[in-house]
Amino acid sequence: MIATPLPEEQRRMLRKYDIPDLAGAQQALGSQLIDGHLPRPKIDFITRDGGIEQRVSLFEGGLVVINMTGAGTIFKRVIIPPDALAAYAKAASAASLRSVDQSMLAPPEADRRSQLRVYEDGGGGKYVERVFHPGRVLPKALVDAIAPLRDLVRAISEDRQVTTSLAGYEPQEGDELVADDHNVYRVARVMNDTVVQLKCLTAPTTIYIDKKDLSQFFIGKHAPQE
Repeated sequence: MIATPLPEEQRRMLRKYDIPDLAGAQQALGSQLIDGHLPRPKIDFITRDGGIEQRVSLFEGGLVVINMTGAGTIFKRVIIPPDALAAYAKAASAASLRSVDQSMLAPPEADRRSQLRVYEDGGGGKYVERVFHPGRVLPKALVDAIAPLRDLVRAISEDRQVTTSLAGYEPQEGDELVADDHNVYRVARVMNDTVVQLKCLTAPTTIYIDKKDLSQFFIGKHAPQE
């Protein structure tokens, strides 16, 4: 998938919530342990519409994980700055979500379902959750909570700068590259120092990509198995 700029309407929405469009964010690589433990969850939003499912999870320390399935699969992890995490937490707070009456929300259907879970401050695993139909009219408090999260999913899924570490990468035979869907491709050869032949390690697929376009298709370099 090749990224396209966010429409101006989407950019205005991000500015409305004082959330920068991945400004200061960085790719999340390696272990994300905090003082020896996994980062605690803060916000979890899942929405399913037909055959497409999107999930975004925010954790302490600024870790954001998105997982999109449907026609293809996209899985990305980034670290956002503390002020951006605070902005999302303010827009989708446990107090504001608690004010939304679950009984007033249209019930979800099997193939059209959204779920927003916001964890209470202080740990303990306590959370506030609302489940609803994504295609029906929603109360303002719920719209204000999920709109920035939807924009965040789009920004991360379409990004080709923050979420890839392959800018300026020089491919070498034997290198293994990870695609958005986490399939791994091995560099078979580089032809004329321009075109790269890659063979998928998880499916019988061979592709040819211009060296300068690798960052458009892959998110990082994989440590090969011994």
